[in-house]
Amino acid sequence: MKKIIFFILCFALSGCGSSGTFLDDFLVISGRNMADIDDYFDLSSQQRAQLEKNIDSDLNHLRKDRFDKVAKTLRDIEKNTQKPGNKKTLSIAYVDLQKQYMDASPYFKDSTEKLISSLQESQIKSFKKKVEKEIAETKANLKNPEVLNEELIGRYKKGLEYWLGDLTQAQQKSIVQFTKDHPYPWNEKNKNKEFVLKRFMAVQKNKEELRKFSEDFISDYPSVRTPEYASAIAAYEKEFQNFLDSFWPTLTSDQKNILQEYLLSRAEKLELLAKGP
Repeated sequence: MKKIIFFILCFALSGCGSSGTFLDDFLVISGRNMADIDDYFDLSSQQRAQLEKNIDSDLNHLRKDRFDKVAKTLRDIEKNTQKPGNKKTLSIAYVDLQKQYMDASPYFKDSTEKLISSLQESQIKSFKKKVEKEIAETKANLKNPEVLNEELIGRYKKGLEYWLGDLTQAQQKSIVQFTKDHPYPWNEKNKNKEFVLKRFMAVQKNKEELRKFSEDFISDYPSVRTPEYASAIAAYEKEFQNFLDSFWPTLTSDQKNILQEYLLSRAEKLELLAKGP
């Protein structure tokens, strides 16, 4: 499931907590993909250039402090893939990479706070309007959840293919069945989005409250969730981890080889990056 990690309110409002291309998030947050942010805030060329510079600086700190740790996690996962009968390989990898993902988020407080503080009133209004449109669209689709599930199924397939290569027809069917048996908490997520937007709009004219708000959702995103969404997504993720446990035994030898090669190649890349220029 694709995420643009730590990209300001786009991250908080979209909701965190599903499988995705976690490692690539570490490797592409240099600020060079600004399309998602522009979609929300209509950044000026000066804001865009400054954000790229700020994210590059934050990323450099992350590179020095954590890339080796992420690489070790990947190597540990690769070792687990070699253990016969270890059906929890994927779910353990999911949990471990989620932790690395969230541990990295505080490194982007500076670029987040600086961007939010640079926003003009017209940009905030544009952001509010676009998020409200998303909320309304999700509400409408709640009457026809198949539309939402089709998107979710596509993202799950893409996320697993990213690690494993092409999926078998049986594996694809198992993903579809999982989404039917365990409905995603779309309603709670949408209400959470409304809640976060409301909080943001309430504090956006007070610099200190805005700084504290941005720091909270970057450093401790779960703390800005509604209790209902936090509970619902936690329960859903437990079911998703169980699904990964049932999915692991279905992997072909080729898929396991692809996974092992990918883990090692990305670990080597991170270790190289950690050393710097």
